[in-house]
Amino acid sequence: KQWYQRRVAITAGGTCVITYFLPCWTYARNASEADTMNCCVAAVIFFVPFVNIFCWIKTREAIREKYHIEGSVVSDFFTIICCGLCALVQEAQQLDLDPMSGGHGVVRS
Repeated sequence: KQWYQRRVAITAGGTCVITYFLPCWTYARNASEADTMNCCVAAVIFFVPFVNIFCWIKTREAIREKYHIEGSVVSDFFTIICCGLCALVQEAQQLDLDPMSGGHGVVRS
């Protein structure tokens, strides 16, 4: 499987705006939703160099495993380094999927 992406960019607009201005909030929310760490701890770790990247890779790995998405630690690393904000939005969109849909694009309201 591939990462879920909404067809219309407007539907992800709220997440994009929040992530642009408060990336620590999206980072913490994603980590919490992926069950990799507590939301408050993740919000603090976001500001700790190198530790933040390590934890972020672990969060992406957990999301990939949960939704059976192809990829590797190396691809996660380069996605985070090359376009961190895009990676955060991508993770948030994936986590917003209805768990009953099996990762097939049904968004929770």
